[in-house]
Amino acid sequence: MPEAPSAVVRMWRVRPWNPNPLLRVSDRFEVLVRVLAVLAVVVAVPISGAIGTVSYTGAVARIAAQDAGKTQVTATVTADAQLLPTADHYGAQPDRYQVPVQFMFDAHARTATIELPKPKLSGSTTALWIGPEGNPTMAPARPGSAAAEGVGTGLAILVESWCATAASVWITAAVLDSRRSARWEREWRLLNRPIGKDSL
Repeated sequence: MPEAPSAVVRMWRVRPWNPNPLLRVSDRFEVLVRVLAVLAVVVAVPISGAIGTVSYTGAVARIAAQDAGKTQVTATVTADAQLLPTADHYGAQPDRYQVPVQFMFDAHARTATIELPKPKLSGSTTALWIGPEGNPTMAPARPGSAAAEGVGTGLAILVESWCATAASVWITAAVLDSRRSARWEREWRLLNRPIGKDSL
């Protein structure tokens, strides 16, 4: 019994430029699409890496500019915290509290109203980040935020490109299979005689 040809041989036989007349145009086109899809998947890796690197570099510069001049001070709570109303009635979001505070900036006392995740009583203290102008601001970005942004962007581009490539291959195969099935059905009707018209 002859051995079945290897996968490499089978792939070589269905190459788009194969002169075999039994290889249909649709088969050649489908193989070409799959070859291009493999190339797209491979090329997407370095491209996604380059985009992720650019995103990381931009994130580093942006975060450095945003965090420049931020200073942490100790603020004194001047009134009991008030629970902020929330639109979520199912408790999925954590409670937030609003509290007035007083702090020193540039040798002058300043006041502000901030939000806290936990309630504070009047007279207690809390850490507060302020910007170059002495206004309350967000805490500096965590270490690794720029790297996480760069990696996330690169992976997102890679996954999206792979999904688009897979969808293109699937759609192409589905359309070609549908066209081939319709053609086979037409040819089968031409070969078969209508029922009741057979002759001996």
